[in-house]
Amino acid sequence: MSRTSVTSPVVIEAAITPLRKGEPLQTSEELIHEATESLAGGAAIVHHHHDFRQTREGAIAQIVHVESEILKAYPEVFVYNDYLRGEKIMEEKNAHLPALAQAGVLTMAALDPGLTQFGMLGENGLPSIHVQGGADYASAHEVVEFADRTGTPLSLGVYDPSNLRWILAYAAKGLFPAGSMIKLYFGGEYQLGGVKWPTAGFGLPPTNQSLDMYLSLMEGCDLPWIVSIQGGVLLDSEIAQRTLELGGHLRVGVEDTAGATAMSNRETVEAAVALAEKVGRPVATGAQAHAVLKGGAA
Repeated sequence: MSRTSVTSPVVIEAAITPLRKGEPLQTSEELIHEATESLAGGAAIVHHHHDFRQTREGAIAQIVHVESEILKAYPEVFVYNDYLRGEKIMEEKNAHLPALAQAGVLTMAALDPGLTQFGMLGENGLPSIHVQGGADYASAHEVVEFADRTGTPLSLGVYDPSNLRWILAYAAKGLFPAGSMIKLYFGGEYQLGGVKWPTAGFGLPPTNQSLDMYLSLMEGCDLPWIVSIQGGVLLDSEIAQRTLELGGHLRVGVEDTAGATAMSNRETVEAAVALAEKVGRPVATGAQAHAVLKGGAA
């Protein structure tokens, strides 16, 4: 891991889709609006979801349209979406990636290596039920092969230390395209999918001790790294400022907060910009963000 100067530029990601059960899904126009608002506020990366009720063909068409329109307004943005429904990693879950590449608008792709169970509290208050995310390692390897063929940067999700160990093994072989980054997810106090739903959590809690543990594993790895709290407010935590002080980057936006803040996407981005200014780090957007991520600066 490269611990850069505290004055190095910081990259901000905005995860713009609320994912609240019972609330209307964002339309394509709303996705484009929230993305451009976040970018105007200082974000350099946008993560969004799609209308999962559509057919696979409809979902692909929506994703291509949304990302094309965002790139028209901000040609140098990194933008990537969630997975489609299905089991097969490339033929189904990532069926949108070849279409985005063909349209010339594939700037980044998500990869969560390893299968992670997220405990959900049952009526007895225990995490006796779960949802599962991620990709088994054989499937994750397929995504890396696709990314290498197309030169697509990967946003590499880490939900627990075993995910990071897999990433580090591939990074040591130089198998990730330039612009790829390690995304450290910390387990918050709420469950994604609702408004302040309680949860047993996953992985490591958002503490400086947890962050230091991850960074100790990353010694010698030059991939840039970014932090997020899934089910909490990153900017209210102790790890936000420490991340900036150690040369890392921040992911904000309404998706990850699980309703724990009333701030809009743009407001969370602007708050992250303000914290970066307090620490003394300029915010990288456009070509500068490309230089930060593709140059290997953390």
